[in-house]
This record gives sequence, structure tokens and C-alpha cells, in this order.
Amino acid sequence: MREPIASRVLRTSLYIIFVAGILCTVTLPFMLDYYTLLFLNGYYLDSEFRKFIIIFIISVAIPGLWIIMEMILMLRSIPRGPFIIRNVNALRRIGVVLFIIAALFLAKCFFFFTFLTMGCVFLFSICGFFAFTLSNLFSQAVTYKEENDLTI
Repeated sequence: MREPIASRVLRTSLYIIFVAGILCTVTLPFMLDYYTLLFLNGYYLDSEFRKFIIIFIISVAIPGLWIIMEMILMLRSIPRGPFIIRNVNALRRIGVVLFIIAALFLAKCFFFFTFLTMGCVFLFSICGFFAFTLSNLFSQAVTYKEENDLTI
């Protein structure tokens, strides 16, 4: 059976985002210097703030890349059946990581407050709750699937 187009687009997009995320994370110090030069009128980074931004972005990017890898692994399970315990656990781990990212953004608010940072706190928190909700939904589906498998 042929894979639906939406599934192929999603899988390809996840791979592209994952590779681009790795490249951006690795080249972050150089990119930050480039953007500072490009937008010299709008931004000024002293050395302490530059270090803070680099550490913060890397500390958010690594868990973000991990979430994308989990999503790629979950997508691979769809042809065999997505309602497996591994996906339930993956969604729970994703939820925890999303709350960690939200906590990192909340901590950033104490050092450098912007409304966008506060919006990120809410966004990642909502996504974390959504991941836990999906985890519970998948858990119920796994239970029903296992019961049906035993009935047949």
C-alpha cells in the first residue's frame, strides 16, 4: 500500500527541520555575529548577553531536536499501527520536555523579559498539556487494541 501524500510531506518536513536545526545549533555563534552585523542599528550584543543568548538557545534547541527525533520515530510506527506502548511513552517524554522548555523560557523572563518570551512559555505549556492528553488517548487506544487482539 502506498503512503499517503500528507504523511510523506510530514516525514520529509521533519527530516528537513531536524537537519536544519542541527546546522543552526552548530553554527549559532557565527550566525549570531552575522545577525548582529546585519542589524547593527537594531541590536547590540555585549559579550555577557551574547553568552547568555548562545547558552539559552542551545539549551532550548537540543530538547527541541530531541522532540523532532521522537516525532520521526513515531511516524515510522504508523504503517505497523500507531497505537503501541512505545508511542504512549514517547508522548509522555515529549510532554515532559515541552514543560522543561517552558521552564527555560520562564527563567529567561527573569533575566531578559519580552512579551514574545512569555508567549513562548504559554505556547510550550499548552503543547505539553496537549502531548499528555494525546498520551492518555493513545494509552486507552492501546488498551482497547490489546483487548480486541485477545478477543479474536
